[in-house]
Order: sequence, then C-alpha cells, then structure tokens
Amino acid sequence: MTIIMLIYALVLFALAGYLLAHRQHNFLTLKQVPEKLAKILFNYALLLIIAGLIAVVAAFVPNTWLQMAGLILGAIAGGLLGASLPKYLNM
Repeated sequence: MTIIMLIYALVLFALAGYLLAHRQHNFLTLKQVPEKLAKILFNYALLLIIAGLIAVVAAFVPNTWLQMAGLILGAIAGGLLGASLPKYLNM
C-alpha cells in the first residue's frame, strides 16, 4: 500500500503543479486565464497539495482513516475541479 499511496501523492502533486503553473496563461484551451478562474485554480491546487501531503503521511503511518482521508480529499477536489471548469471553457 505504501507504493500505491506514494504514486497517488505524486499524481496529486503533478496536477497541483500544472494548475499553479498555468494560472495566468495557456490553461487548456485558454490563452489568457480570467482572474476568477486563476483564483479557483490556486484554491484547487492547494487542496490537491494538502491531499498529497496526507497521502505521503498515510504511506508511512499504517492508519486506514488517514489513507481514506487523503484518497477522498483528492477525489473530491479533482471532481469539483472537473465540474467547475466547463463554464470557463465556454467563454
């Protein structure tokens, strides 16, 4: 389970890094990112970083609740991000 949680944490960190790096320009199909979307991307990146940190801790601490917290927080953050993006991409 340790390797799986570490791989999951790496995926979360990579996604958060992409969101942080593309807050201002070249996000998906947008050349310029609206200010409101930039703030939303930053907030989701923070949630994904927190979920990644929880997943790293859960990889080394054998606590099922901690593992589930990291998985659920990452899934909720990713799902909400995916649900909120279409209204900005149809501009």
